[in-house]
Amino acid sequence: MTDQDLTSATQRGKWAFSDYGNAYFSTERSRLDAGLRQVIGPSTLQVGSMLDESVLIDLDLPHLLKVQMSHSPSPHSTLPADLAADPAFLPFGPDSFSTVVLPHVLEAHLLPHQVLREAHRVLQHEGCIVITGFNPSSFVGAQRFLRPKSAMPGRYYTAGRVIDWLHVLGFEVVASSIFQYSPLSRSAKVRKVLNFLESVGDRWLPMLGGGYMIAAKKKEPAVTLGGLVKFKRSKRKLAATASVRSHSESRRQTNNK
Repeated sequence: MTDQDLTSATQRGKWAFSDYGNAYFSTERSRLDAGLRQVIGPSTLQVGSMLDESVLIDLDLPHLLKVQMSHSPSPHSTLPADLAADPAFLPFGPDSFSTVVLPHVLEAHLLPHQVLREAHRVLQHEGCIVITGFNPSSFVGAQRFLRPKSAMPGRYYTAGRVIDWLHVLGFEVVASSIFQYSPLSRSAKVRKVLNFLESVGDRWLPMLGGGYMIAAKKKEPAVTLGGLVKFKRSKRKLAATASVRSHSESRRQTNNK
């Protein structure tokens, strides 16, 4: 891990514990909870800790395995990680989990496509992946440049782009949500003033939310079975050809006589 990676991971950890991070995760919690309840399975893999983990605690899952990103500390966590691993190279066999949860993992990793491929590999057939992320085309996305301390560092990807990646891998999106239309603020008074954006955002600003949640189901490619194609010659055509030949031979014999 380079010094730059360590610095970025430390900044993400500080942001998660900040007033900005706490305000954001309180908004994200309800959307994530609704998405997880639709798709959660008995064996769940949580990668990273950038989420309000009380959501998973309340679900009381029978088998929950938590993986800490190997290049990142565990900043917003109340539960210890079971092991540390790179999300792009998970140490599990194929079809190991019914659900994989990736909370703000893609924007923190240099290989987001490989992270999704690994999640697809370890998921069982009809298993689900749940992704949260930040939208660059939003007030939160703009805050990265206007007020860096207010936004989590990383590469932000739009929900549409992530959905395209999922479709390429064979996932089917079953639920999605966009939220956090107002900029993040440490002040409760400012958040109250800007709260009207949250009430009108779904209707008037549907693609400009600062955060999103996507739940998608793993679909296996359809297989079509086909037998050997046999070509049959037409008997009538062969019979007609034979009769023409016999007629030609009889005429030739008559002429010779």
